[in-house]
Amino acid sequence: MKKIYLKDFIKTGDFGPVKIGMKKQHVINLLGEPDSDNDFGSGTFGLLYSWYEFFFDKKTQALKSIQNDHLQANCSEHDEMILFKNDKFEIDTWFLKINHDITYKEVKEILKRENISFSEEKYWDNDIIKFESGVFLDFDDRDDIWEIYEDGTTKKDESLIINNKENFVLNGIRYFPEYD
Repeated sequence: MKKIYLKDFIKTGDFGPVKIGMKKQHVINLLGEPDSDNDFGSGTFGLLYSWYEFFFDKKTQALKSIQNDHLQANCSEHDEMILFKNDKFEIDTWFLKINHDITYKEVKEILKRENISFSEEKYWDNDIIKFESGVFLDFDDRDDIWEIYEDGTTKKDESLIINNKENFVLNGIRYFPEYD
């Protein structure tokens, strides 16, 4: 069984043996059968291994991006969102911990301690930490959390919004080389 190290992914852009440009069947041969195979109807389809998502170009069948944008611990299935194991591989989650959010500040401290180079940038008006590989981490200020009442009405929960960037919580790990 292979171990996929998220630390190596951020450094190289390779998800273990999986590289951008590989064909769908090659990825399945390496990682095993996915939890789901989705047609997004937009010229792309994706394989999901838990919430590790692999997006392919429908026309070429080539892998074009990899992400997990379910890293926040604000749900009861957090372990299922960051852990994965099948008969071919398992995820080494590095600094991610079950049911524990990690802040922008904490991530920077870990990266500095481990001597991993990064830059702080903006991506679609969001603060990100980007690596030389092109992989990046994005963070959330929780501005989009809403309360839903029994009658179906909603209200933004202003009390959960994080105003200090250093306290934003890790939301996703992504590699979209075509947008680099």
